[in-house]
Amino acid sequence: MQDIVQFINENPIIYKLLLSLMILLIYLKLIRIINKVLFKTIKDNGIYYTTRKRLYYLHSVVLIIIFVILWSESRLDLTIYVGFISAGIAIALREIFTNIAALIIIVIKRPFEVGDRIFVNNLAGDVIDQKLFHFVVMEVSNKIESEQTTGKIVHIPNNYLFIHPISNSSKGFGYIWNEMDVRLTIDSDWEEANRHFQTILNKYSEHLTSEANTKVYEASKKYLLHSQDFTPTIFLTVKDGHIKLTLRYLTDSRTSKATEDLIWREILLFVKETDKVQLT
Repeated sequence: MQDIVQFINENPIIYKLLLSLMILLIYLKLIRIINKVLFKTIKDNGIYYTTRKRLYYLHSVVLIIIFVILWSESRLDLTIYVGFISAGIAIALREIFTNIAALIIIVIKRPFEVGDRIFVNNLAGDVIDQKLFHFVVMEVSNKIESEQTTGKIVHIPNNYLFIHPISNSSKGFGYIWNEMDVRLTIDSDWEEANRHFQTILNKYSEHLTSEANTKVYEASKKYLLHSQDFTPTIFLTVKDGHIKLTLRYLTDSRTSKATEDLIWREILLFVKETDKVQLT
């Protein structure tokens, strides 16, 4: 036994190989213990997978640094070793650091808050929770599909704030412009239709004009906004053998589809009761 110990001490390469093997076995055992703890404590499979993947990168970087230090013949200063380790950890956990940095900006600057309706990376939804590394959104379908809640809960990393534009329909102004295209036959009385449609728009949107002006005035203290005319408007064009009336009006982002439904019902009732206007 003493001969074996003496042989190992006299051969640094064998000594380093055995030490490296021992470190690797201990580290693998430690990784298994950590994974078991994560599996028992993290119930969400997606979060468990992401956390395990990030720790895998961290373990790889730490092992590489340990082996480089072990097999290096030069005696580097301790601060240099610490620098290497810190750089490796920063690279392995860069997403965690950027998520925390983005959280600080979200808390201080408040580009969105819980309850706001946002649009990010081709996904629209209502923010329902804010966490350390991500925020949670209840997905909303697109305008073509009526902008209704799909029931899907989406977890979005905080660092999307740095890499994707985020639009907030609930912040600052608080209202959105909605447009509806109503197509009439070329021989329809478009003037009568225009007058009646304008009355309908005023009924459902004109009361928002004063509120919108107040909100724009308040938002202009923070953003460079110019005064606008928020009166409901109808634009007329003739195309492909029909008359197109584009109804443009102001509405709340959360009730836009319900308002559009009410407007369409009144339009259809009007067309049903008159022979002068026909839809195409």
